[in-house]
Amino acid sequence: AFTLVLVRLSGLMVVGPIFGQAVVPANVRVLLVVALSVLVAPLLHDQTRIGFERLDANRDGRLTLSEVPPQLQSRFQRLARAAGQAPETARLTRHQFYGPPQIPATLLQYARQIACEFALGFVLGLGVLTIFSGLQLAGQIIDQQTGLVLGEIFNPGLELEGSLSGQFLYLFGVAAFLVATPLNGHLMVVSALLETFQTVPVGDAIVLLSTADLVRNVVHQSFVLAIQVAAPVLATMSLIALAMGFLGHTVPQINILVVGFAVRAMLSLLVLAASMAGIGYEVADQALMVVDWIHTALTGLP
Repeated sequence: AFTLVLVRLSGLMVVGPIFGQAVVPANVRVLLVVALSVLVAPLLHDQTRIGFERLDANRDGRLTLSEVPPQLQSRFQRLARAAGQAPETARLTRHQFYGPPQIPATLLQYARQIACEFALGFVLGLGVLTIFSGLQLAGQIIDQQTGLVLGEIFNPGLELEGSLSGQFLYLFGVAAFLVATPLNGHLMVVSALLETFQTVPVGDAIVLLSTADLVRNVVHQSFVLAIQVAAPVLATMSLIALAMGFLGHTVPQINILVVGFAVRAMLSLLVLAASMAGIGYEVADQALMVVDWIHTALTGLP
């Protein structure tokens, strides 16, 4: 059980915000995963008790199919048949619903368990990272319109080249995720992953087909965030283009390319600075919403 707990937490540390960044040394991430696993493994019994109480709507100590969220109904039906009950009328106790950990009979089954456990943490971390990728996209759009795209730099967090504005917005988004309302985004992500132990026992993890819909929604929100962040600068650049075009026709002696580049760069920075407060709160709201989506999709808990 300890190994599977370790694998589930490792998925978050590979790609998760803050934890999965290349700037965080690998030995620090390994020590953090091991420390969390040592703390969580002895509490698995308490986690299942809390999860059962949250699912047991009528507080009668038994679960019915109507009380189980859609994400867990296939598992409920399988356990009901194993207990010799019809799934439609089954009433499972906590010990029947969770049962003892499944011991793999073959190496292939054990590898499948490890892959599914890793996928739980990986999906959660990847979802939040996708939101931050929207900030990179917004910065790329902004720099293409302002001419700053010529100054691309290397992003050590994502290990790829990115625009100046994209790098700045990415770092600002990470800072907002940590300190903006709701506070402690890194703790929120870890808490969401730990709550998966309440309804998804160790060794019984599975990534549902509904995850495809979840990925689509998360990517959609990432594009929405990119447009929201870049929109003020794009609107300003459109007005500057109109002004430069009018100025070029009325005063042809002015070098529009030279003047326009400086004006675009200066005004884009001013507009971006004026938008910082709104961007911070929007990043925090979007990250919280994505974490809630993934948490609900994986656990079925509200």
